[in-house]
Amino acid sequence: MLNNATLFDPLRGLCPAPFFDASQFGLDGFVAGRFCAPVDEIKKDLYCCLPCPLTDYLYPQSFNTSYRVAEGLNVASLTCLLVLLISFIVLPAEKTRRHYLSYCLVIAAMFMALGFVIPFGSKPEQCFDEITPNDMYTSTTCALSGAFLISGGLSMAVWIFIRALSMHLQICWDVTPGKKFFYLAQGLGWSVAATFFTITITITGVSFRFGDVCHVNAEHSMEDFWGPLLAIAGAAMLIQVATFVYCIKVYLQNMFSDDKTETQSSAGLPSYTTSLRNRSARAVYRRVTKVLWLQWRGITIVVCILVDVIFFSVVFIWLNSVTSHATEKVDELMPFLICLIGNPTLPDACFKAGQALAVDQSTVTAILMMLSIAGLQVFFLLGRWSMVTGWLEFFRGKFSKNREFVSLDARRPTEDVRVYEMKNFEPQSPPSAHTTAGIASFTIPDFRSDTPDFFGKEIQREYKSPTLSFSTPRPRSRSANVDWDPRSSHARGGLGFHPPEYDTKI
Repeated sequence: MLNNATLFDPLRGLCPAPFFDASQFGLDGFVAGRFCAPVDEIKKDLYCCLPCPLTDYLYPQSFNTSYRVAEGLNVASLTCLLVLLISFIVLPAEKTRRHYLSYCLVIAAMFMALGFVIPFGSKPEQCFDEITPNDMYTSTTCALSGAFLISGGLSMAVWIFIRALSMHLQICWDVTPGKKFFYLAQGLGWSVAATFFTITITITGVSFRFGDVCHVNAEHSMEDFWGPLLAIAGAAMLIQVATFVYCIKVYLQNMFSDDKTETQSSAGLPSYTTSLRNRSARAVYRRVTKVLWLQWRGITIVVCILVDVIFFSVVFIWLNSVTSHATEKVDELMPFLICLIGNPTLPDACFKAGQALAVDQSTVTAILMMLSIAGLQVFFLLGRWSMVTGWLEFFRGKFSKNREFVSLDARRPTEDVRVYEMKNFEPQSPPSAHTTAGIASFTIPDFRSDTPDFFGKEIQREYKSPTLSFSTPRPRSRSANVDWDPRSSHARGGLGFHPPEYDTKI
């Protein structure tokens, strides 16, 4: 059957349509990105390869539309993340609640989005020849998109792990990470991601495998990329699960500690006593509840990104396993190959058989969409409504026409008057005091015109007697020769003592 479908094309050689003979291109069949298999039934050492791009023979044209939609979503994600990063830098901290873990996660998500945005704008050529896709050495777009995709995936996994560890320390151990944790996180976080990125990009490499974005090649990918990525994501998942288990344990302890033991007191009245252990359980519950309320955004981000990373990794590891061992099990591929030979120009009838061997279209589309909305998830969970009001205040302050300079000290003249230095002034007359209807006022000296009047109307406020107070201000004596008052402290021989019924202190 294979011989009957052979087309006499110089490039195809002895391979049946739509396959090509690898030897016609001067290279053997073991080239990264190719899908080739030995066909000894036709000729010994003959390798027949599927045309490039491979996705045209596995998925319908709607797959390309889905890929473009995913790239468009990444453009929106990158825009939102850029706005979020600028907000962290420009706006005050009380508006953004920024944190270094949020900075690092946003930068990692931007790397991931750039891996899809770059090919979205350049629309690169996927194929180097009829059977060989372009790779990082033949296409600059491939090198950039693959590098950003690898660095973004590794960085997001690392910073999700550090974020999960930070929340675990706060919730389970009541330890607030400080400067040591900050420096350790920055050093290990970026160095681990950079190390595995360098190993992956130099040893494994990237090429066009699905769509316009370059992905990691199958050879050595498990040791260099997928293994470390899954190890970091798995450690973060274990820490997060341990945190959830601890929260459930605290909730159950608090629920059972609410029961109080009724005892009989010596007076014959019932009394309720609570053990120290129960009180401690409720205290821990209140603390954990407060921390969870403050950290719910971070917990949600960790869960969402972990689901994306693990699902993406598992699917591609399985796909690499299928493509790597395809040449060893050609018999399993025969229904799909025979279908392609029978329909060389219309492979639509073979899509079902091909996706049964590889990854079906719905799973690939789900992966693309999950990776595309990862940046949007970070934006909506780390963004706050206070940022919108912060930007409104920022632009109102920059471009408002009615901007009047007001000294900060002038707004608070009553905080501490003693800090002001009144120099070069000559009082015209000494201050005199008088009382008018219970309102104490003073005649302020006429200072020089360049001396500010710190005792203006804001200082002179009308006295308001408290609601439950029965005392009122007493006027000062106008003359030293005052009449003797039996209620005065001098008549009683005291030194300023007033009985409670005559006390005038406010």
